[in-house]
Amino acid sequence: MWWFGTTCAGCNVRLPWGTAGGFCPGCAPALEEATTWLPVASLPVAAGWAYTGPLQAWISRCKQGIFSDPQFLLPPLRALLEPLTSDGPVALVAIPPERTRLRQRGLHLPDLLVDQLRSRNAPRAWLLDRLDRAPVRRERVRTPPVLRGRALRDGLPVVLIDDVVTTGQTLTAASEALRQVGHPVRAAICLADARPQVLAQILGQG
Repeated sequence: MWWFGTTCAGCNVRLPWGTAGGFCPGCAPALEEATTWLPVASLPVAAGWAYTGPLQAWISRCKQGIFSDPQFLLPPLRALLEPLTSDGPVALVAIPPERTRLRQRGLHLPDLLVDQLRSRNAPRAWLLDRLDRAPVRRERVRTPPVLRGRALRDGLPVVLIDDVVTTGQTLTAASEALRQVGHPVRAAICLADARPQVLAQILGQG
């Protein structure tokens, strides 16, 4: 379930009830689409939006547990996902949260994005937090991931879903862990891209 706020996610101005998207007319035009494929190691990575301005504020609120309807943010993500599923089903796997943060927020944005993006009856699994965060910071994972939820058949391709890509270390670690247990990772798609080279390219065009 999504909670619909009554203030703009970007500037906190009060919105009329029923305003779509959660952004006021002043903040909505400041959203910058990304959709630039830039790999991390050998993993193709792209995001729908630049991690800047009102979207950055919105994601910050989500990390505080204040969620609003993301529907109008999803079309670029669906466009990125479509060619990755053109030759058959893939499983969408959300990057897991740390347990303490999940308890604080109550919900996890990448999980909610998966629910919005996957087609009906599409395979999905949860990558649990045995994707140890300490090894991730060292750019390697010692323990295999635990997959639960709908069972994935052997060799089913995976697309990773996350909220923000910064360095890409977590995506790389998750990709390697999944490959170790027989699931090829085609790409990672994130809601927002915070990589300096992507931001420089996008904002330099504005």
